[in-house]
Amino acid sequence: MNQPDKPTRSNAAFIGIMVATLTPFDPSNRLDRGVIYDYTQFLINSGVRGLCPAGTTGEFFYLSSSEKRDVIVATVKAAAGNCPVIAGIWDRDLEEINSLARFSEECGADAVFLPPPIYYPASDATIVQYYEMVHQSTSLPVFCYNIPAYVGNAISLPALDRMVEAGAIAGIKDSTGQRDRMMDLIARYGKTITVLAASDGFASESRELGAAGFISALANIVPTIMVKVWNGDKDLQKAINALREAVKRAGGIPALKYLAGLQGNQFGESRLPFSRLSTDNVALLQNAYRAISELI
Repeated sequence: MNQPDKPTRSNAAFIGIMVATLTPFDPSNRLDRGVIYDYTQFLINSGVRGLCPAGTTGEFFYLSSSEKRDVIVATVKAAAGNCPVIAGIWDRDLEEINSLARFSEECGADAVFLPPPIYYPASDATIVQYYEMVHQSTSLPVFCYNIPAYVGNAISLPALDRMVEAGAIAGIKDSTGQRDRMMDLIARYGKTITVLAASDGFASESRELGAAGFISALANIVPTIMVKVWNGDKDLQKAINALREAVKRAGGIPALKYLAGLQGNQFGESRLPFSRLSTDNVALLQNAYRAISELI
């Protein structure tokens, strides 16, 4: 396992387009650290403002603890202080979450993020206690990550009130793509913590509503277009919506990895239970990529 070197942190704020980065695997389905450097340079040179490794798009649920550490430290080294790195630190073991938080701080990440407890129902009190635990384990900013469609537990506004008041979180990534929810978050917390939106079809609207930044999966593939969308090009949002629909129909993360391969960034296949792409889905993705490539 790679060990942390002297930390190299970014002085940048958590704003603009950030990337929920993919995790590369080799033909034997092992972590491929060698891809991360060139890929990170590609993203930074395309104008993105932050990197978020070991999250949903990075298949965090199927990474071992040592693999998460390797992904985080490789991303931090590759970023070299040129943009902030918000490290995903979820694990099913609570002490391992704390350990990943400390590791992220030691190796030079700029912040950490994680969803609330997964699968079993969790009360607001439990969710507050959970994030307070993480906050106490590191001096890095802690971002909570609201994605109830996957996690099963939503981070309610009353729970956020308590966490913000206690100083347990520095921000929130909200992946619901819901206008009313984002309006509430910005109105209540926009001047106190960093509010980041997600769900690529929601990029233009979340910026107009006042989100500080946006964490994008499609920025793995079309970072320059996502930057332009964030900067106000509404016509390009339509193109992003079309690409997003094709990726969803073709299988999500495996589809993103296939598209990355068309650009020369070989991420390998996703781990089970993700399935291989069908011939029809490959054709669908090729057509979608051809259409959006004309706009790059």
